[in-house]
Amino acid sequence: MCGISGIVNFSGITQEWKNHLHTINSAMPHRGPDADGFWFDDFVGLGHRRLSILDLSTTANQPMSQAKGRCHIVFNGEIFNFAEIRKELEGKYPFQTDHSDTEVILNAYLEWGIDCVLRFNGMFAIGLYDPVKKVFFLVRDRIGKKPLHYFEHQGTLAFCSEIHALLAAKVIPKEINEEAIFHYLTLLTTPAPATFFKGVSKLEAGYYLKITSEGLEKRKYWNIADYLNDPQSISFDKAVEETESLLESAENLRLIADVPITSALSGGLDSSLNLYYSSLVNPQISALTLSYEKTSAYDESVSAKKFAKERGVEFHHHIITDELFQQLIKDYVGIQEDVPMGDPNTSLVYYLGKLAREMDCKVLMVGEGGDELGGYPNYLKMQKRNAILSKIPSIAQKPFSHLPLRWAKQLDVFHEGTLISQSHILGFPESTVRKNWMAEKGFSSYQMLAKLQNEIKVDAPDRFLRGVSNVEYQLRLPELILPRIDYPSMAASIEARSPMVDYRLVEASARWPFELRMKGGKTKAIFREIAKNKLPDYLLNAPKVGFGMMLTPFLNETLPKWYATSVLKPNAPIQKYLSPSFLEELHREQLAHQRYGFYLWIVYALNVWLEKHTS
Repeated sequence: MCGISGIVNFSGITQEWKNHLHTINSAMPHRGPDADGFWFDDFVGLGHRRLSILDLSTTANQPMSQAKGRCHIVFNGEIFNFAEIRKELEGKYPFQTDHSDTEVILNAYLEWGIDCVLRFNGMFAIGLYDPVKKVFFLVRDRIGKKPLHYFEHQGTLAFCSEIHALLAAKVIPKEINEEAIFHYLTLLTTPAPATFFKGVSKLEAGYYLKITSEGLEKRKYWNIADYLNDPQSISFDKAVEETESLLESAENLRLIADVPITSALSGGLDSSLNLYYSSLVNPQISALTLSYEKTSAYDESVSAKKFAKERGVEFHHHIITDELFQQLIKDYVGIQEDVPMGDPNTSLVYYLGKLAREMDCKVLMVGEGGDELGGYPNYLKMQKRNAILSKIPSIAQKPFSHLPLRWAKQLDVFHEGTLISQSHILGFPESTVRKNWMAEKGFSSYQMLAKLQNEIKVDAPDRFLRGVSNVEYQLRLPELILPRIDYPSMAASIEARSPMVDYRLVEASARWPFELRMKGGKTKAIFREIAKNKLPDYLLNAPKVGFGMMLTPFLNETLPKWYATSVLKPNAPIQKYLSPSFLEELHREQLAHQRYGFYLWIVYALNVWLEKHTS
């Protein structure tokens, strides 16, 4: 896990640009506190910040050159199956490190060309230079676990793990992308390749960018829609057997490290399975749990502690008070630079990272990805609702766009003949945004959702949910959920690993029907079956609690005060985008009825972010 940066110009890079690269690389020390380095030739410059996880020797530092100087690389992430690939290559290519996965990428490229990425099981953002062929590649992993941004200016392409580091060079002006703001208000993110800054692009998940003297060529090398469009008939028992085998492999691969590992343990199904498999392979692993001081009828920390003890692992429990939660939010809002903090719970990931660091751990196992594999609770409700909405003729759909905010989110879901996934209207419905939008017109978030949903062409009973799943994997996971893990964990110099977004699990489940994945109307039916002989009943039958109980009092009691002094003050930057009367109405409604708290957060977080970036 690291921070990468670089510059490419096949007409030649200048000393000024080399100086810019030093500035860019030095702007993200949190991504690599253990080492940094540079490599240059006449056309390419590479920069790297290292967080040492695997092969801790200095020979594994980056930028790294192939043993015979044939190609050069900067790499952020992990190739979990590197040992298997290295065995294939050792007879053909020299290796100068003991067990660096970075060096495996270099020799794999020499053997298979850029198609080598199809052999990698991992999370990665790669910058790879072939000076013989005069070609440079930027690559982002299939699911988008690692970020990769770039801009082009006067013939030079610059890239980096984080946008604020790119902008630190002051080569291009810092200009807010109004369309990104529009999308954030509905999606809590903006779809790649767009970012929140004009002129800066984000490489999409499953893509690589080829750079030559002829220009740029972008190619999609992996597409989840291919699997969603290829239904596979399989028995429930066979699906359980296949998933169990893949899950065990995914878990084991993600335990490969030369540093201590801890596992985030909530007491829920996904994190408990993580700990189960982890403790089988690595008895030294520890468990890390957060709980709220005002316990509910079911306190997950009690079961988490009990399970950790049964697994024989060291247990660390930290209690979150109202005051601490508010301070964590303030701290992380101040840290987050590239995007607005759409989810206040992101601050808890940052806190987990800090606690893991205090435990001398560098790797944190997390449970992201399980819901996408097994189905979210609202999927079946959404499918039933849409069976009714789909019967409404197009001429009768227009009035839905005039509904009050309270109802529009559930019913204003039509876009040019497509029923939009309500699961992905994470913020305001688009009609609400349009009515109160003060900036440039002509944007549509629903169009983005409809496009992804309509990539699913297969005539299947669960076609709608397959379209929803396509949005999950091409938009929500790579541009919202996984950054919500990567940015705060890396801010604490921690590598977060998510076994349940192993691409093999994703490909397999994508083919299977939702009636199987959600058998009996239950989410994660396959995982629940797997867990029957692995997890105790008190975990299997426990209600899902999460951190909502912490968020609700914050949204109802504290946030309205923050909102009033930030959003409602004269000339607040958010007022350039949303009408002041609407902003005031949200505040009044929350004070009166306490049902718009999350809407207040969306606007407040955006305004704080705009204040940082608006002169």
